[in-house]
Amino acid sequence: MWLEEMNGRAPSVIINDKEKSTRAAILEVLPSTTHRLCMWHILQKKFEHEWAKLIQKYELQENNWLTKLYGQREQWIPAYLRGAFCAGMSTTQRSESMNKIFKGFGRSSTLVSDFVHQYEKLLNSRYIKEKEKDLKTNNTKPRLKTCYKIEAEAAEIYTRKLFLMFQEEFYSSKKYMSSKHRQDGSKKYYFVMSIEEEKPV
Repeated sequence: MWLEEMNGRAPSVIINDKEKSTRAAILEVLPSTTHRLCMWHILQKKFEHEWAKLIQKYELQENNWLTKLYGQREQWIPAYLRGAFCAGMSTTQRSESMNKIFKGFGRSSTLVSDFVHQYEKLLNSRYIKEKEKDLKTNNTKPRLKTCYKIEAEAAEIYTRKLFLMFQEEFYSSKKYMSSKHRQDGSKKYYFVMSIEEEKPV
């Protein structure tokens, strides 16, 4: 059908899932066409696999909040939302919203052409800032505060902004120590002590 409608010209690329019968048909009918697997399906399956591992590892099968969250996965997991344009927004917080981005951007009397021009400038500015952050993350190393391997590994994989947030939390956690209090079946209870005050918190 495709070849008939396109005067015998095969598509350069076909994207679909990993179904063997489809792949075999593509190789037979369109041998010169590149067959690409759909990342949307792969990422969904990857999420499902990793989620199941997480639940099993930490014995969270009875956690009601996580069960409900999993039931709503198509509304928050990026792998399920690849086709939905959200202009980079993933939260309703004002600091993340378009209201703040466009505040003072124009008035009701602003011409559409002027608005579009300002909008393009805004997008370009955000793009440049993002590239600058990527460049800094990829070409410089942050100063470590501890000799722990976990901090060094976080510095390698996190963006600079996220690493600094992690580093602050991790460094602050050193103010506390934990000791096992008791065990009740598969549950373990710990005391978390402030090193400075030496009393349970």
